[in-house]
Amino acid sequence: MDLSPHFKLFMSCKLGNPVFSPELSAKTTIIDFTVTRAGLEQQLLSLVLSREMKVLEDSLNNLLKKVTERKKMLKILDKELLDKLSSSTGNLIDDDSLVEILNRTKTEAKVIAIQLSDAEIKTKEINIKREIYRPVAIRGSVLYFCMIEIANINWMYNSSLD
Repeated sequence: MDLSPHFKLFMSCKLGNPVFSPELSAKTTIIDFTVTRAGLEQQLLSLVLSREMKVLEDSLNNLLKKVTERKKMLKILDKELLDKLSSSTGNLIDDDSLVEILNRTKTEAKVIAIQLSDAEIKTKEINIKREIYRPVAIRGSVLYFCMIEIANINWMYNSSLD
């Protein structure tokens, strides 16, 4: 039910790892506070960036996906080469398919290495821009852990907390 664009509802639960339906998860922002201060800080930084600089956060996520894909491709090429080497019989130099796989693996590995180094440089540039919002994430993380510690104050002193 749509009430107002300014309406926000914050809920919490004591479960360590609550399970929500996919419909609920798609409509809400779920923050897992059962982490360390640094982990919570990273989660909050990601949320702040997705709201303030969505393009920057999306480019970082896409870059990380591409790096993962390239590393998988490199492993596949290495596995293919090792399989061919282990199944080869006779003189290795005379096996044209092995030489072809070796050359392809070598060229692909060079291309992937260049792409990974470029990705590393871009990741550093993006992380520098992300650091602008680090104080917001730190403040949110510290505030949460302060609230957790307030719950540990002796009940007798609750009347003076107001």
